[in-house]
Amino acid sequence: MANARVKPKGSAAQPKREPGAKSSDTRDAIVRAALEAFSTYGFDGASTRQIAALAGENQGLITYHFSSKENLWKAAVDSVFVDLKRELGERAAVLVDADVRTRLRLWIIFLVRYAARRPEHMRLMVQEGKADSPRMKWLVETHIKWPFEMVAPTIREAIEEGIIPDAPVVHYFYSIVGASSLFFSSAPEVHHLTGDDPFDPETIDAHAETVVNLVLR
Repeated sequence: MANARVKPKGSAAQPKREPGAKSSDTRDAIVRAALEAFSTYGFDGASTRQIAALAGENQGLITYHFSSKENLWKAAVDSVFVDLKRELGERAAVLVDADVRTRLRLWIIFLVRYAARRPEHMRLMVQEGKADSPRMKWLVETHIKWPFEMVAPTIREAIEEGIIPDAPVVHYFYSIVGASSLFFSSAPEVHHLTGDDPFDPETIDAHAETVVNLVLR
């Protein structure tokens, strides 16, 4: 057995390729952990070692599934926008014949309820919005332009009909998004300030009506 190869001590074991459903489950777990880490610590503050630990997976599987930290970040971002895109599209189809006040009111209520379900979405956006970067450019081109372009005509129509005061559409867009989501993305702060649970269903409904009343006086 003189020619037998001995594995060097301390060499890292290569992750085994995973079959089918197990591989998909692992990938999903890594994406969920990445979303938590990136939305809490930002791209630079989150490490792949930390993400692997959160996912309960081998760090080498991040390289296997995503090749790079940036690809993992993009997968995490995609994961929060895929639901938003689908749900916005469904609501656009239902509201196509509604009057503009009803459309705008229901858009706002939807955004509040979505923000309550996915507070990590706005946390992630705040982290990325701190500085300009190629990631921010990709984010805007891939995931921000289309919801803006979907909602902007309703805002313009509301301005033209005198339902809301004349102002640049982009200001309404960010004001509505911010008012809808900050309450939930800052939930620990809200809880310590008031003692209330921001995610209580009655509180969510109250916040939705509050934002509606701020916009549609």
